[in-house]
Amino acid sequence: MLRLSAVLRVLPVLLATLVLGAAAGCGGSDDESEDSATPAEAVAEIGKIKTLLTSAVAQARTGDFETAEETVGDAYVDHFESVEAPLGERDQDLMEELEEAISTTLRNEIKDGNAADEIQTTVDAINVKLDKAVELLQS
Repeated sequence: MLRLSAVLRVLPVLLATLVLGAAAGCGGSDDESEDSATPAEAVAEIGKIKTLLTSAVAQARTGDFETAEETVGDAYVDHFESVEAPLGERDQDLMEELEEAISTTLRNEIKDGNAADEIQTTVDAINVKLDKAVELLQS
């Protein structure tokens, strides 16, 4: 118990330090090259996105909608955000369509507990657009 109470006392300070440190690092540079993936890296990220979306459908099929939603969130935050800049340079509309489809449409379908077949249909449509994105990024 002593250790837990010590952690609870230090936790607010640690969180404040992390938040302030993150805020200090935000917006200080106009150089987006650090955050932007190359087209080849974006293609690799798209492969990871497709794998995660397939996993999310499987999770929804078993009724684990919470995990499916987290998986889609990971696909977006951890992988699609790396695709945005290089894809946006080639086709801004496609990038925005994919962003909306993954971050909002698909996640809402999962949150709402839609049938797995409906979720699969949405993922299939997203995959068609992801395939088009790969073609653009490789050209």
